[in-house]
Amino acid sequence: MLAALAISAISVPKAQAFASSTTVSLSGLGVSAFADPQTGNTVDGISSGSTLTVNVAILASSVVPSYQRNITVGFEGDWMSTYQNATNASPGSTLPLSNSQQASVTISVTMPSNGGLTAHSWSVAVWDGPSNSAVSGSCPFGGNGERTPACNLFSYAGAGYHQLAIYTGDQLSAAQASVQAASTISSVSSAIALVTGSLVHTPPPGATAAAGQIAQANTEMSQGSQSWRNGDYGGAKNHYQNALNDANAAAGSLTGQGGGVDEANLVNLVLGGTGIALIGVGALLAGIGAFMHFRRKPKV
Repeated sequence: MLAALAISAISVPKAQAFASSTTVSLSGLGVSAFADPQTGNTVDGISSGSTLTVNVAILASSVVPSYQRNITVGFEGDWMSTYQNATNASPGSTLPLSNSQQASVTISVTMPSNGGLTAHSWSVAVWDGPSNSAVSGSCPFGGNGERTPACNLFSYAGAGYHQLAIYTGDQLSAAQASVQAASTISSVSSAIALVTGSLVHTPPPGATAAAGQIAQANTEMSQGSQSWRNGDYGGAKNHYQNALNDANAAAGSLTGQGGGVDEANLVNLVLGGTGIALIGVGALLAGIGAFMHFRRKPKV
């Protein structure tokens, strides 16, 4: 009897053992990692009424004894009442997988038509369920003859993604300009600090001009955030775009575009620092060459 019980225990796959890895990627986002000035949330933005494509790849685990898993994959946002399951799996919207097999599915989710500032949570669930139909309900799921009562739940938390914000056209354009401007301002500010702090004692003219343009870009960023908080998303878009233009102009000033003065300055700075060393090395090599020449010259 003990032996029979032991065999039965070994034959049942462990909970959550049907998949060894699940990876999810999203397509159709308009902007990533936007810090909303009104709510303080960092979100991934998508246009209202557009389609979010959820790509899910699954690697079945290796268990003893091997068995066929019948996988259902679904997506649910907090604006939805139930999971929307993948429909390109087969048969019956399920994926038949055995040990170490891989499979992928896509789920096309239509976003609500109204935009707003709400940060929406979302999750992707992977079930091991019936062989002839998709699993419905919430996660975890039990009954209907599935091998295990557990599911593999993937959510935005800790997965390199953020909550979703469903934006209008002006909101999305403003968010895109804000993220681009912030990135450019950060990069150019770091370059200015390098040029003015590490390379020279007196900043080249272009660095001074670039610093002024970055200051103007930061002012436009502040005005854009204030317009966003006031609900003026068209005004926010214009201010954020101005900030991006100013930051790009600062990058041009720093690299000497339009005259080459600062580019030549930077080259001179590099040569000024390395030229003396090169002259010293050249003199040393010349001395060694002369020594070898006179040493090898036959005596008369």
